Formats: sequence, structure tokens, C-alpha cells
Amino acid sequence: MKIGLLNCGGTITENYQPDGTIKRLLARDLIALSGQTGWIGHDIDPVDSCDLTFASICRARDVMRQDRESEAFVMCCGTDAMEDVAYAAALLFDRDRPVVLTGAAIPGGNANADGPRNLADSANLARAMPPGASALVAFAGRIFDPTSIVKIWPQAIQPFGPETAIRGSIDADIVTLAGSGIVDENYAELDVSDLGARVAIVMETFGSLVGFPDVSKLDGIVVAGKGAGGFSAESEKLLSEAARHVPVVLSTRCAQGFRVNPAVTKYAYDHAHNLGLTTAGYDGLNASKARIRLIAELGRAMRSEKAGR
Repeated sequence: MKIGLLNCGGTITENYQPDGTIKRLLARDLIALSGQTGWIGHDIDPVDSCDLTFASICRARDVMRQDRESEAFVMCCGTDAMEDVAYAAALLFDRDRPVVLTGAAIPGGNANADGPRNLADSANLARAMPPGASALVAFAGRIFDPTSIVKIWPQAIQPFGPETAIRGSIDADIVTLAGSGIVDENYAELDVSDLGARVAIVMETFGSLVGFPDVSKLDGIVVAGKGAGGFSAESEKLLSEAARHVPVVLSTRCAQGFRVNPAVTKYAYDHAHNLGLTTAGYDGLNASKARIRLIAELGRAMRSEKAGR
């Protein structure tokens, strides 16, 4: 299988120089270090992951659409934004060929770098993925679901969790994959021009929301509630009023989002509906991923509105 490598930077591309500066490795350098053959290198945005944007994701998608020779793709980026990049990829990438995201904990220029192993594991996972699967993450021998993956350790050889996000393992080049790895939603028809919605994330701690944004300057709001989506009675009026003007999505500051027990839902979850807040489709998404999905939903609605004119 011919693999296309999409270089979006991160620690895997860092090569520290004697003077302390960083010289970024390019796609061809990563392929050479990994010892892989038959790979096609593409340098998309070789930057720190905090500098990646929707434009970066769309550029990677454009490159994949133009590269008809590669049968699968491995996308590398930094671990700090891996969970967001992976979820955005699952929503925005086409499902015609497998895509696996990976990176590294140790700079790629180091002798003991973990990037080459992660690249090899990613290629093995791509070969094992079922048709139509959405993007997955391969890192340090584990396979992660893009919806549930979160970075739980700032710096570690395996920085990701939780256990419920693990979809399999890669040991000694043997891939054990559990589940289909398919994210139901897909917004691959959207262009970067559709992904400019102004969506804020708000969070409260001990009392009402302070510094609540000017709703007239927003297209949507995501509430990072406590635990199972809880928020104080003091914030109800603010949220209810905001929901009259823009979509207000209830999420949670818990890393894996909230999970709803259909038999006994939490009071705050049900009460949010009475206030006009949105929850449908956002179970299991933390606030950051809820923001990505809401931007995509607003982009689709805007596109449909333009088409109907």
C-alpha cells in the first residue's frame, strides 16, 4: 500500500540545533528517518500544533484529493492539539481512503525519537482499517477514537486517554482493532470559507458567568458546564437570553464530555432544554470538540442558505 505522509508539524518534526533553535524536519526527512518505502511526502503546515487552523485541515484535505496515487494517509501533528485535529479530520475529511494521525513525544531529531515507530504503526493501522472508516489516532502502540481522545499528560510517551477512547493496539506490527472507527457525522463538503463562525466557549467557577461575551458579535456559544453539564442558577438568565439569539450548546469541562443516562438524566441536562440550550448530538464531546462541531453545523446551514437564495 502506498502511503501519503501529511506533515503538519509538531514535536515529531523538531530538530534542535546546537544554538537552541529548531529546524523543522520536512516530510521527506520523516520518511527517511522512519525507514519506510513507497511513501509520498506532503508538507502542509509544519508548525507547532497550536498554530494549526481549519485552513490547515482543509489544505490537507485538498492535498489528499489531488494525490490519487496514495492509497492511505498518515498525518503527523503536535500532541497538544491532536485531539482537536483528529476530531476535525473525522468531520471534514473524505472517507474514501484511510487516514491515521500520529506524532511524537520526543523531538524527531533525537537519537531515541519515538516518531519513526509511531509512523510505522500508523501505516500498519491504515492497512487494517475498514472501508469508510473516519480518521483514527495511533500513538505509542495504542489506537484512539477521535471523538473521545484527550491529552491527559502534558509530556509523556503515551500522553493520551481515557481507557474508553482506546480502539485497539499495535504490538510488534500486529494490529488489533476493535470497532469500526466510524464517526457518524461528516462535513466533507465544507470549504474553509464555510468554517468562519464565531463561537465562544464560556465556563463558570463558583457563581455566575463573569465576562460573558457580547452575543451580538457571536454566531454561537458552547457552555463548558460542570460535570454532567451543570451550571449555577445565577447563570440561567444569561444563557436563556443568549439562546434567543444564537445557538447555545451545553457541554462540559470534563475531558471526555458528558454521557447521558437515558433512564435518569441529570436535572441540569433536562433543565437546559427548557432554557433553549442545545444538547442533541453533543454527548461525549468536550467543550473544544463541541465548538468544532458547532462551527461545522453553522457552516453547513450557511451554505444551505446561500444555495437557497
